[in-house]
Amino acid sequence: MATSRSGQSAKRSRGSNRSTKGGSCWDESKGGVVAQELTRNGMKPANLRIDVITTFIAIVEAGSMREAGRRLGISKSVVSQRLSALEAALNVRLLSRSTRQQALTESGKYFFERCQKIAEDFQLAAEEVSDRQDEFSGTIRIAAPMSFAVLHLTDVFSTFLQTHPLIDLQIEFDDRMHDLVGDSFDVAVRIGRLKNSALIVRRFGLSNRVVVCSPRYIAENGKPHSIESLENHYAVSYANLTAQSEWIFRRGDEIKSVTPKSRMRVNSGDIQLAAVKDGVAIAALPLFIVHKAIEAREVQIVDLDWQLVPDDLCIVYPQNRFLARKVRALSAAIIAHIGSPPRWESRLSAEQQEKLKS
Repeated sequence: MATSRSGQSAKRSRGSNRSTKGGSCWDESKGGVVAQELTRNGMKPANLRIDVITTFIAIVEAGSMREAGRRLGISKSVVSQRLSALEAALNVRLLSRSTRQQALTESGKYFFERCQKIAEDFQLAAEEVSDRQDEFSGTIRIAAPMSFAVLHLTDVFSTFLQTHPLIDLQIEFDDRMHDLVGDSFDVAVRIGRLKNSALIVRRFGLSNRVVVCSPRYIAENGKPHSIESLENHYAVSYANLTAQSEWIFRRGDEIKSVTPKSRMRVNSGDIQLAAVKDGVAIAALPLFIVHKAIEAREVQIVDLDWQLVPDDLCIVYPQNRFLARKVRALSAAIIAHIGSPPRWESRLSAEQQEKLKS
């Protein structure tokens, strides 16, 4: 079948999708952009700003323009405009979009990978230059467990800010395990057994836990006398643990687990403690929450001749990210403030401290 000359020309244009202006290396069929395209003077892609690139990265990582805008602190319309400008500059569609979902095109996947490297290099350069200064400056984003941070970290954060007036802290108190990279945290304090091997982990102590109950509970229900007897008592369970709320004990090399009946499940250790004080149930609580109530005799440790397996106290950092001196300094301040053994355990009686070691 005959084909017009203009039709052949259009086919060639669609078939190769290769721009030749100034020796451009864009080739849609290969699904990518060669790096020179972004750096050659006089071409549209060379004029791309870093905020446009970071916006594109945020759209992909957030999964939507609205969420990307929230993370960046800009409106959805600005996000959309930046994406449109980027696609126009590159003369290619990077995202296939519908009202409910978005997906990277082949070219978009390639460009996203390259943009991530560009953004990481930019951030690294900025951090290294900032790190050369004698005085710390800039922002540190840190995540920490709610109860632990409120009880034991607010003082160290205040002191750190007073010592370093050019530093800003963005702090998120939450018991969830944040995605440090996806949520752009520099450092996090975590308590428990960590599973994510993609983090740099610095263990700096142990968080011991104890079974506690109130005098009122003992008067009404009796006191547990063995780990087996725990199954006959109601517990206030921590909702962020496994559904079974299993308590794991050790004695020497022996390990036993018990699952008390849960009468109440909450996602706050402080509420657990309040319920225990009221005589609602017993609970397994970290000493960093319950030590003052023990001192005040509002609750008492249930001596079962077994110890709950302690959790690790950790400071964690994202992998493959430059660890700025200011982040290291904040981490050191936290560790020094908590102490070894932890400051809350030093307030226990010698007998109680000895039991924790057994």
